[in-house]
Amino acid sequence: MEIKLEDIEGDAYQNFIDSIRNKETFRKYNSYLNHFLQLIPNDMYKRYLDYEPSSRDVQELATCFTTIAQKNVKISKSIIQAYVRDLKKQIEEKTLSAGTAKNRLKPIKALLNSNDIEISWYLVDKSLPLVGKSSDRAYTREELQLMMKRTVDLADKIIITGASSAGFRLEAWDYFTWSDIVIFYNEDSTVKGGAIRVYHGDIEEYWTHTTPEFCKYVLLYKEEWKNRFFKYPTEKDPFLVSVRFPYPRRLRANGVKTRTVNFVSGIGMREKLEPGEKRHEVMLDHGFRKYNNTMMRRAKVNLADLTDMQGRDAGSQQGSYEKYVEDDFERFSEYQKAIPLLTIDDTERKEVENQKLKAEKNELKLKVNENSKLQEMIKEEREARIKSENEMKQTLAKLRDEKLTNYDKDL
Repeated sequence: MEIKLEDIEGDAYQNFIDSIRNKETFRKYNSYLNHFLQLIPNDMYKRYLDYEPSSRDVQELATCFTTIAQKNVKISKSIIQAYVRDLKKQIEEKTLSAGTAKNRLKPIKALLNSNDIEISWYLVDKSLPLVGKSSDRAYTREELQLMMKRTVDLADKIIITGASSAGFRLEAWDYFTWSDIVIFYNEDSTVKGGAIRVYHGDIEEYWTHTTPEFCKYVLLYKEEWKNRFFKYPTEKDPFLVSVRFPYPRRLRANGVKTRTVNFVSGIGMREKLEPGEKRHEVMLDHGFRKYNNTMMRRAKVNLADLTDMQGRDAGSQQGSYEKYVEDDFERFSEYQKAIPLLTIDDTERKEVENQKLKAEKNELKLKVNENSKLQEMIKEEREARIKSENEMKQTLAKLRDEKLTNYDKDL
């Protein structure tokens, strides 16, 4: 391979692309960046660069904006501050949330950082209101139950139970293969729960856990797969597949989103927004993640384990030092606290409770047996000690008698 001049020169937009690992993150960042750059008129470029962009596509505008920043950081910062003032106005008019406004600045930071352009963001960030508590809520169990009743397709049931019990983000569906689904069994062969590997092969890869309810639908889906494709799926096959193809083709995140819109709308939760409203009460996909987080907290799941199981620190430097052995699935015992709350169907939840009571009963029985064995050991040790003491007393008495007998003889 020969390294060419254009390979090392690159351009500002390509550096921006290279700096973002996750596809879904890039999609959002690219959209926000393009929105920002489109607000800057050609006259401004002509004034500070003495030329106008050859086109209004995001790549050309990104190059022009970074050129301004390289020549005059103060001007680029003034442009950003003007953009922030507009965002602040939208926040005050309640047409934009503080959290979304903060996210819209992230791609601009990424563009400048990826091109080694440093500006002080302190005053820029301070000019925006603090991100307060989100006004949107999680789905309720009753709403999830209605969704489950509304759907007849196993793929939809897997989407609902998987997203709510494991709490992963929508884009995770672009990664799942059958090797990422692990099912745990009790000693009586009933389903105990499972583990899911999220973002397989990505720097943000992590493991989380799921409920017996989800696992049972997975097993049914596996049989459905066999009936459709005349074989069981291999570990490398995509997990959920599209119904439009005669061969296993992945149902991607956009397809999952379309299905979610259908069954959520089916229970009357995606009605047309009223004038002035910008978002629904429950976010379409994030509502599942919020449900997961709410139930895990309610079950008093350890906060560090909860954070790990939701992938919040995945890809961080701290994560790279972690020596957690995934095959041990050591977080599952903590996750089990939340299984009754995360289970959607009432019958399934009763079964989980029965399994929990059975396990507790077996554990109690085991402890009673262990206690009985311990008491028996103590009794045996006591009897052995008494026997040893008696034997010692007899031996001493015998020696004393022998000594007295020999003494009498000497006299």
